[in-house]
Amino acid sequence: MSIDEASRSDGTPAEVRPWAARLSALVVLVVGVVVLVGAFTIDSGGAYQAVGPQVFPLIVGAGTTLFGAVALARTFFAPDADELRRAREEVEATHWPAVAKLAAALTGYLVLLVPVGFWQVSTVFFAAVARVLGSRRPLRDAVVGLVLSLAVYFLFDRVLGVSLPPGIVRLAF
Repeated sequence: MSIDEASRSDGTPAEVRPWAARLSALVVLVVGVVVLVGAFTIDSGGAYQAVGPQVFPLIVGAGTTLFGAVALARTFFAPDADELRRAREEVEATHWPAVAKLAAALTGYLVLLVPVGFWQVSTVFFAAVARVLGSRRPLRDAVVGLVLSLAVYFLFDRVLGVSLPPGIVRLAF
């Protein structure tokens, strides 16, 4: 099926715009180039090493650059009409107000994490996300969020030794 023959599920012709696929491929290509450039700036140190600190970033950067270049070329020379049609259907089915609310909740989480504290903000974030996704039981969501947040806090902060922001209300234990 060519791009010109793509149609909606109700049979009406669809306007397929491959710009999104091209933009995504271009972003992947740019990220690969940035990783490659960054890999070459890593100081390998004075001692001889068979495998230095540049090896892994070079492999990742080369692979990402190659993948991005192939994907970008494919969007121009052999675009996949079925994939573009499915992507358009997914965009049409997306409930954008929920996406905006989740983005706002995540932004608030990131802003408040350090000053308020990990387990406090995570509890509220969990309940807020559950509400946005359709839950109508705020007390249960808050309790589950509290239990999960405290479990993660204790696992990382107390067991693994990874400091998480304690925040306003510090735990006594």
